[in-house]
Amino acid sequence: MERRKVVGSILIGAAATMRVAKAADKEIDILVAHWKKSKALTLKVADAMPAENYDYKPFSDARPFGGELQHLAQAEGFYLGLLGKGRAPSAPQGDTSKAATVKYLTENFDWAIGVVGQLTSADLTKGFGGGKGEPAAGLELLYQAMIHTAHTRGYAEMYLRNKGVTPPTYDV
Repeated sequence: MERRKVVGSILIGAAATMRVAKAADKEIDILVAHWKKSKALTLKVADAMPAENYDYKPFSDARPFGGELQHLAQAEGFYLGLLGKGRAPSAPQGDTSKAATVKYLTENFDWAIGVVGQLTSADLTKGFGGGKGEPAAGLELLYQAMIHTAHTRGYAEMYLRNKGVTPPTYDV
């Protein structure tokens, strides 16, 4: 009789563990889907600007349009690189052309999607160092990357508007 209780408890515990794992997998799937949407929108923003305007700056000490988009990818590489799941692609040195920028954005987002897809629920709460101050939880690094990407993409959309180009809309 005791053996049945032990086996029953083990089976109940295993089922509960599987439900928790499936919930964590769902969280990661949601995050991966977000990064795919972010990639699609960022590439639409990049594509909307004519190649001859990639060196456009709205004021003298601003980054050129291509540089702004490359900065977006570099920051994403920084934040996600702290998760220890691989090294981000390097930005093109001295080339902010449309071709180089779109290639870099594509490579960087593909890398980022791969990093996010490797995460586990433990990674979301684990502390990661590499910056100043206290280690940041994995989820915090993901939020920092998301917020910075949205913020910088918003700048890029203003560059488009300054050039008379209507920015693409976000597909939710």
